Amino acid sequence: MAVISVLFSGIYWLIRHGAKVLNNAINIGTYPLQQQFKELTNTIKQLNGNFEEQHKNLKRLEHEVEQHDKAILLHDEKIKRLEERK
Repeated sequence: MAVISVLFSGIYWLIRHGAKVLNNAINIGTYPLQQQFKELTNTIKQLNGNFEEQHKNLKRLEHEVEQHDKAILLHDEKIKRLEERK
């Protein structure tokens, strides 16, 4: 019974040690890919920030254009009234 226990303990250690070695090899082999994913994620976050900023700028410009349009309409009305007075 002691021999079987030692045998199973040895097999368990080999499996566990082999899994650690395999996991380590996978981590080493995929490290460049992990770094590229991190860079890609950071780039996507930066692009999202840029798009949000551009969207805000576009909304601000749209608001300014609306204000200018209103001002032009008011000027046109004033010009028409002045022309009608003559």
